[in-house]
Amino acid sequence: MRYRILLLLWAYVASAGAASFDCAKAQSRIEKAICADQEVSDLDEYLGRYYSAARSTLRESASCLAADQKQWLSALRNKCADATCLKTVYLERLSELHRLQPGATSLRNVELPRVPSLAWIIPPAADNVAAPRRPNARPLEAKGRVINDIEKGDGFVLRTAQGTTHILLLAMFFDGPSVDMLNGLAGEPHATFLARGHAAQSGAKTDYEPSRCVFLYRLP
Repeated sequence: MRYRILLLLWAYVASAGAASFDCAKAQSRIEKAICADQEVSDLDEYLGRYYSAARSTLRESASCLAADQKQWLSALRNKCADATCLKTVYLERLSELHRLQPGATSLRNVELPRVPSLAWIIPPAADNVAAPRRPNARPLEAKGRVINDIEKGDGFVLRTAQGTTHILLLAMFFDGPSVDMLNGLAGEPHATFLARGHAAQSGAKTDYEPSRCVFLYRLP
């Protein structure tokens, strides 16, 4: 019995530093590069856990994160030519997802860089009639404070340092955990957030397109 326990412990320790995929089946250049460096392999395994936990935290917004992860893989990770580059992009991605981690998956033995951390993702509105899909909407990024403007009828807005407001989530689309999460972010009066999404233009007013994902990052 004691021998079996030791074998199980050995298997756990041996797998703890493994990549998030089977290195014996590595085929692409980037997979082989990950498996060739133990530190990068460890980071890949950490990111696999971070990504899975973040999807669970985001719930209705998990598909938004999945699309973002696919973009990260193709635009950043897979462009790396060496282990140094891979370590940098992995650490930055881990730091980006760190805020969404429950205590069980949160890293304590790895120093993460100071980068904008993903605080929440507002999913596309479920009402396709009130918020028809607009695949050609232009990208929109702005920095500011998250403000609870429910009493004025706007819902939650991003107010920039110049006083411009962009609606993040209209009251008519209140549904799911986003309301509680945004209310919590609005309760951080000294925090500055970066909102990344797409523009919904109404005359001279620019808000965030409700039919598209809106990513909210807390700036360091």
